[in-house]
Amino acid sequence: MNQEHVEQTVDLFQSGAPSTQAVLDARREGMLGRLRAGASGIEVVSDFTSLVDTVLIGRYRSVIRQRSGDASSGMQHCCLVAVGGYGRHELAPYSDIDVMMLYRAGGETLAQDLSKQVFHHLWDLGFQVGHSVRSIHDCMVVAEGDLSAKTALMESRFLVGNAVVFQEFQRRFAKRVLGRRVGNFIREKLVEREQDYAKFGETVFLLEPNVKKSKGGLRDVHLLQWVGMARYQAVTLQGLVDRGVLAHQDYTALLEAREFLFKVRAVLHLGAGRAQEILSFDEQVRMAEEFGYHDEPHLLGVEQFMQQYYRLTTGIHQRAMRFVERAGSANLWTRLKRLWPSPLVDGFFQTVDGRVSIHDDKLMQVLDAPERLLSLFQVAQKQGVPIDGLVLEEIHRHMESMPDHLFASPAVSLRFREILSGPDAVADT
Repeated sequence: MNQEHVEQTVDLFQSGAPSTQAVLDARREGMLGRLRAGASGIEVVSDFTSLVDTVLIGRYRSVIRQRSGDASSGMQHCCLVAVGGYGRHELAPYSDIDVMMLYRAGGETLAQDLSKQVFHHLWDLGFQVGHSVRSIHDCMVVAEGDLSAKTALMESRFLVGNAVVFQEFQRRFAKRVLGRRVGNFIREKLVEREQDYAKFGETVFLLEPNVKKSKGGLRDVHLLQWVGMARYQAVTLQGLVDRGVLAHQDYTALLEAREFLFKVRAVLHLGAGRAQEILSFDEQVRMAEEFGYHDEPHLLGVEQFMQQYYRLTTGIHQRAMRFVERAGSANLWTRLKRLWPSPLVDGFFQTVDGRVSIHDDKLMQVLDAPERLLSLFQVAQKQGVPIDGLVLEEIHRHMESMPDHLFASPAVSLRFREILSGPDAVADT
């Protein structure tokens, strides 16, 4: 949000809640026009998050001022913290807001009192609020025992109050929680995500997908980011690129797909006037119009839109799973197991930890030969197990430099037809 918007908002907020509500309503009403005029999804989402920041910061300071004698104590012992999706700075127009009143020793009574006055203001404005009041010690305890709480606290963002309190929380959280049992955390988040797939769809190609929680949705991007924070201490996708653990090509593809889903989700919310995540048949038609798709003789606009949706969400899911698998295999025990010999299949392939891989000494012999490369997929199909994520990363990078004519031989065509005619897991292969 630019400085002019912030200053105008603060001036309006001085006159009380009705003006605050008017500003929120006007900003939501203007979002669709901004998107149609070319604003990016991330820009609109970020601006709205900044507006909510301004509401909360202004309310917190107003409450502190009204307490006069307790004002210095309030600023000394407490701070207001955004967590979860709000902490990521990714509020869609009608997203829930997750906030925490954080305090240190001596601040509990004041923190409880402040929270009531600050959080009730959000309810009065029509927000769905997830809230908590916790000491720094409370945060450590709950994060160690609750996966969802740990994940939300990983994305904490300081709003207002005593920044020293927040910095102390961050220091202790990083030392006591974030860097411990990383492998377990990754496995638990994968199980949690698989439960989402069971509930919201086991395939990207759903007729009416949930843009947040279905396979390939925004939650897959979040999973990648959470794993990146835990394993590599990088809080953004760019940070993962800077650490050399996310390829730049994957980074740009993820940004494109995330931007698309941000816009879709914002339009869904604005059309419904509430939090709406399901891309229903009616909404798909509306989205096709909003995104500028037109009917063609052999392909409707809505079909073009959904093709784009499926293409981008497929890319999200594949890249997220490859990244998570690589991060999960970074522990010493898994690396040691990869050194143990296992029987080779077709002279090149081996199964390690339930995944088909390529023997290290044979990697380039497979990557440079399309027929052998297809044999890898055929072995995975016959054995009913996935291909190792690190190998998929190597294939993905290597394919860019391989000329198309190498794939035009009769032997390659035959191997491809054998895969298609196989009885199992053709779609996965």
